[in-house]
This record gives sequence, C-alpha cells and structure tokens, in this order.
Amino acid sequence: MNRLSLLILLLCTQAIASAATEGDSVLTDHHSLWRTIDTEALQNPALHGAGYATSLSELALNVEARHQTEAFVVEKGRGYVFPRVTADTYLRLSERAAVWGSASYKWGKNHDVKWNSTSDYDLLQPYVLADTLGGDTNAEQYRFSGGYATRLDRWLLGAEMQVRAEQEYRRRDPRMRGIVTELLLRFGAGREMGAYQLGAALEANIYKQTNSVDFYREEGVIPEYQMTGLGTEYSRFSGDKRSLYFDGGGIGLLLSAHPTDGGGLYADIALGEHRYHRKLAEYNSMPLTDLYQEQAAATIGWRHASQSRTALYVRAEYTKRTGDEHVGGTSNARYFPVIARLTMYKNTLFNAALGALYGRKAWNVAAQAGYRNNKESYAYPQREMDYSQLYGQLGAQWMAPLSKALLLTLDADATYTANVGDKVVMPYANMDAKTILLMNHKSSYNKASYSGLLVSARGDYALPRRQYGLFARIAAGVTYCSVREWQTDLIASIGITF
Repeated sequence: MNRLSLLILLLCTQAIASAATEGDSVLTDHHSLWRTIDTEALQNPALHGAGYATSLSELALNVEARHQTEAFVVEKGRGYVFPRVTADTYLRLSERAAVWGSASYKWGKNHDVKWNSTSDYDLLQPYVLADTLGGDTNAEQYRFSGGYATRLDRWLLGAEMQVRAEQEYRRRDPRMRGIVTELLLRFGAGREMGAYQLGAALEANIYKQTNSVDFYREEGVIPEYQMTGLGTEYSRFSGDKRSLYFDGGGIGLLLSAHPTDGGGLYADIALGEHRYHRKLAEYNSMPLTDLYQEQAAATIGWRHASQSRTALYVRAEYTKRTGDEHVGGTSNARYFPVIARLTMYKNTLFNAALGALYGRKAWNVAAQAGYRNNKESYAYPQREMDYSQLYGQLGAQWMAPLSKALLLTLDADATYTANVGDKVVMPYANMDAKTILLMNHKSSYNKASYSGLLVSARGDYALPRRQYGLFARIAAGVTYCSVREWQTDLIASIGITF
C-alpha cells in the first residue's frame, strides 16, 4: 500500500465519525495534564468508554527526530527520523455508549544501529541476532485499533482490539530484515458501587517476527551472533545461522477503583505474564531460547477536584525476566533434538515513586521522585550488572484561550537522574576485545547521570463555523549525559480536529 492510498484510507476512517463542536472544554477534557491520573484505569476499555464527556477526532501529520552524539544504547542506534500520519477519534454515541479508534502509518530511518539485527529490541533483548558492523535501518509501521463500550444500568462493558504490523530492513550489507505482526485484545467490565467505580479487564496478545540477515557483496560475510545476555552468545549456532523466528504472547489483568465524583482514594493494579520464543528457521524451527517476563505494578493515591485539583500517589513496579537456553543434541537430517534446557539469564527491574499533581482551570503542575534498580546476571561464566538510580521529574502545563477562536497549550518537563550504585562482574580475561568494548560502553551509560528538558507549544484554532479546527504543535528537548554526550529531540505536528 503506497502512502497516498494510505492517507486516503485514514481520511475515510475519520469521515465516519460525526463532527464534534470544538471548544476549550473539549481539548481540556482530552489533553489536560490532570488526565494522566487516569492513564492506567483507562486501559480498561469499559472505563475508557466512560472516561470522556466529549467527542474529539484528530487527523495529523507528525515528524519525530532524535540525535545522539554517541549512542546511549548501541543496539538502538544514535537516533532516528520518522514522519507519521495519524488519525484518532473518540466519539460519544450517547450518554451510554462510545466508540474510539486510531490508524497510523510511520516510515523513516534509524541511524547507526550496531550489535542488533532484530526488530523490537526492547521487547526481546537480550535474545537478538547481532553483528559488529550494523548501519542505518529503514522502517515502516502500520497501527490500527478500535474499541466500543456501553453502559447497562450500573454496569460498564467494553472491548478493544489493537493491530501492529511493521518491517525494518537495511539496503546495504549486512542486510537485516525483521517483519513483525502483533495482535492485542482487551475485554473489560466496570461497576459503579456507591461513590466508586470499580473496573477489571483481561488482555491477551499474540506476537510473531521473522528475522534474517543476508549478504550480497563479493567480499564475503561477517559472523552473526546469537546473543544470550551480557555479551554472551550461543556459539554453536552463531556465525552463518542467520534466519530466525520469534513467536509468543501473554496475558494481563488490570484492576482499578476510582471515585466517581473525582475526590477520594484511588488504586490501580496491573499484572502480566508473557513468553517469547526464538527458533532457528534453518533447522526445522529448532528452539534456541525462551524469554519469560512477569510484571506487577500498583498505584495508590488520593485525589480531590473542586475549584482547584490536587492528587498525591505512590507507585511501585516490578518486572522479572528470565531466559532459558535449549541444548541441542546430535544433528539428524538438519534436525537437532532438544536434550536439555538451562536457565542462564536473569533480569529484575524495580521502580518506586512518589508523585503529586496540583492545578486550577488553566494550569497544572506535576512532580515525581523515585528510585530505580536494574540487575542483570548470567550464570556461567558469571557475569553481572547491577545499577541503581534516584530520579526526579517536574512538569507544568498551561492551557488558556488567547481569543474566542485560539487556544494555546504550553508544556514543559524537566528530569534529572543520578546514579547511586553500580556493580559490574565480568570475566574480562576470557572476553574478546569487541565484547569488552560493548560491555564497557553499556556499563558507562548504565551508571551515568542524566538531565533533560522538553518544552512544547500547541495552538488550536477554531474555524468560523466551529465544527472544525486547525492545530500545530512544536516540541524540542535536550538530554545531557554525564559521559559528556548529548541527545536532542524534535517533534512537529500539524492537523485538523473535528
């Protein structure tokens, strides 16, 4: 599908929604910083359907760009440039029912990606295909989603579907190619009991990726490594084994309790378990590794809204990631029987934070302070990386009409992260030079301190008939790393609302 036909499809998708009267209250309802309190609860489609009092649709062209003077994470590259066409709608059919949906197409380039020839690095790491040469990669992504929710007396019911399809590839050797498809389904229910709205939702996803690397140059090929964590590789199947499958998925449970009048205690709990399997395509889909991920997150807070708005909360997140390696027996007609499975890789992540929000009609401020710990280990030969950070974040938003037709929204977000502990155990005497450089780079940025600032401005202009509006947004950010490297971000958007 070419980009022009996709744009026409997005326009048609939005055309089915009825136009909503554009006003300051509509944009505040959907874009206010105060709404971040409801982020977890609104993952439940039943509560999402009752989450907004107004309808709003947006069609936009966006450009996102990032540049790092040196890659903070070499497997993710030194930055990117991604134009994107997006269409989003939330439509109130009645006081009892709502529908919503989105569609987007993103294309562009990741710059200077090394030690990674697999898409979705954050999801699948450390089990990726990798080489030392790397280069720029081209990427395309399609996303579609849709949901429906209704109210039956005191009950809320809803369902949502999300689909993602993308490909990432390189036109020069090593010519990596990753093709990803993912389907996510959510089903939710809620009930109003007294002054509270209780919700529960169940989600499930299915994930697939085909991943390969080809070489066309006459000079020959370089090795592709089957990475297994902290610089280790599955040496038996590294080198010329360059075609993989990834599959998997999992389930999640979302629970929430929020006051219906905006004041009182609230809580959100999320639990999840996912598994992702790496298989060698060249040997009858022999399983190489299994990645298991267990997640738990909880937020407990208090909120009050009248002439002013106040919220205080505490949040904790814990993720446990473990990896098994399959031991193959003697080959028989390109088939390797699995004779053992060993748990070699472990990774735990913990995050705890205290936060507060305060606001009035035109402005909101948010503050957060917390502690993070990330510990990785590999069983044999023993390798370990363990680092801890303290961080703080301060955000502010101002939304005010400059005239009857023009609304200006200003946002600013400042962050600071300080290293408070690190530990590295590596068998350097038995490591080759390239792996030592990779691990030293990773260690340097893991234990570094970071400070960042992101500011943005958005203007919404209501056209004379006030059924449609125009908007433009520009955002710029800079992040300084204590290893004396920089990151810059730029985001620009133009579009229409209706």
